[in-house]
Amino acid sequence: MARPYLTGYTPKYPVQTLSKALDIIEYLKNNNTAEGVSISEISRELDMAKSGVHRLLDTLMAYGFVEKVENAATTYRLGWGLFDAGNAVPKQHTLNGANYTPLLERLCSTFNETVNLGVLNSREAVILCKMEPDIKIRTNAQVGEREPLYATAMGKLFLCDFTDKAIEEYFAAADTSSLAPNTITNAADMKEELKKVRRLGYAMDNEEFFEGMICCAMPVKDFTGKTVSGISVSGPAKRMEGIKLEEIRAELKKVCSEISAFLGYCGETV
Repeated sequence: MARPYLTGYTPKYPVQTLSKALDIIEYLKNNNTAEGVSISEISRELDMAKSGVHRLLDTLMAYGFVEKVENAATTYRLGWGLFDAGNAVPKQHTLNGANYTPLLERLCSTFNETVNLGVLNSREAVILCKMEPDIKIRTNAQVGEREPLYATAMGKLFLCDFTDKAIEEYFAAADTSSLAPNTITNAADMKEELKKVRRLGYAMDNEEFFEGMICCAMPVKDFTGKTVSGISVSGPAKRMEGIKLEEIRAELKKVCSEISAFLGYCGETV
């Protein structure tokens, strides 16, 4: 019986020999002992003829994807050629406008609210991309603008990666004066807030940066699990509530999960 494909995608023109070679690589990955795995074990577990397994391993050795372990019983393990090939993947999956712009446009047009994408830089959130609806009431942040971490939903996402000590140092060094009715201005309250953000998977700015404005933000993570960016949807408090806010969170989760998957993140984004 054919094994299921890892990605869920079924090739239109499968090459059986290549599929068997990749099955062997996958098996060696999942049985990653330094002692290696014998041809007999691979043959038995993958239901392949020993002669076929031997030929495939011999070819994979030529590319450095597999190496032979010379011991009492000849075995095989993954080679450094795979590591070298894998290291090229992050360089081809980077955060750039082509990856996220259409998704941000979709968010903006769906909810008619402002959408921002930002990154952490020098302990501030820097807006890289901004999408605004064709309505009169808009938020004030512009592309290239720096926003404080302590008073914004996006900033809280980055603070979630800080240790407690780093959070205390941030509040000791930065100007964390009140900017709006609900601004969090001390480390103790922020640490409690971040516990909630980590539990829920999203951050809220509830009139903490601008009076009358509410913002919801979720993280974009890379293959290491690090938050490399944040995406937020913001608007007037009277519009950002109830069912609409729930729908925004659901759609925002889809967008952040899609971009995170492109960057190699394998877990649940939120």
